[in-house]
Amino acid sequence: MSRMGWIIVLVGVGIIAAVVLGVLGTRNQPSKTEATNNLCASLKTLDSSLTTLTGLDPSTASKSQYQDDVTAVQDDWDQVKSDAQDVQNADTGQLDSAWDSFSSAVKDVPNDASVQDALNDVTGAAQGLQTAAKSTASQLTNCSIS
Repeated sequence: MSRMGWIIVLVGVGIIAAVVLGVLGTRNQPSKTEATNNLCASLKTLDSSLTTLTGLDPSTASKSQYQDDVTAVQDDWDQVKSDAQDVQNADTGQLDSAWDSFSSAVKDVPNDASVQDALNDVTGAAQGLQTAAKSTASQLTNCSIS
């Protein structure tokens, strides 16, 4: 085979390899609609967890219930952040700020605080996070949190 033949073969192989890598690199990426739907669902789940946390009855809730509910909110937040990365141009500034406030409020609760004191300390920040989640959801197509 001539030198020109080898060059053509190598260029062809390179093009095929580039196409294959491109296809493989994007096959696990959700579509725009899927990404938006995933973010909407995770925002709804976060809202639900926040409602559960702030709805605890301080006279009957145990400290472990409070801690489990805080953990659920944190886990749901991780999912929101993951899903938001897949949505192009998702405006999460207000949501990030509200999360920072909530996270700080949770960290500031003393270890020996009663459930009532802990709830008093985090409820305002939790409500702010819920408001930010609803606001973010309202900016997505066909997504609302009631």
